[in-house]
Amino acid sequence: MTSGVSNNSKTVTTDEYFQSFCTEVLNRHYFIRSAAIADHLGHLMATACRPGLVQLLTNEESSRAAAQAAIRAATRNKFNSKIGQLQFSLSRYEKLVRATVPIKNGEKTKFLLLLTFDVEAEADSIILKRIVPCLAENKDYFLQ
Repeated sequence: MTSGVSNNSKTVTTDEYFQSFCTEVLNRHYFIRSAAIADHLGHLMATACRPGLVQLLTNEESSRAAAQAAIRAATRNKFNSKIGQLQFSLSRYEKLVRATVPIKNGEKTKFLLLLTFDVEAEADSIILKRIVPCLAENKDYFLQ
């Protein structure tokens, strides 16, 4: 699918852009294991992993995890009027930390940025200081 966004006089497809974005996110901090973009239904659109990383989940399991993350993100809006919009959610497991960052257009979640971190990571700080600014720099592309 073509986005219509021109980059140095050539058209960049959405898939290519999402793939390069995932790679850019990986380069934001060495504790980031993987980055993926999913649509609001949880269908994976692009993924990138740290070079040499041994994956803990198969591709099929990663797809199911993305779908589950989308379902959880969609159900987290019940108390928005009282506590505000969800910025991101974190889950710490024994072997890694997972994060889901909604990419919204107003109230509506358009995409999800799915991240995994090494367990030593201060994921909250990395997301706030490295990932949120990266999303802000690219928001025009995501929200067109």
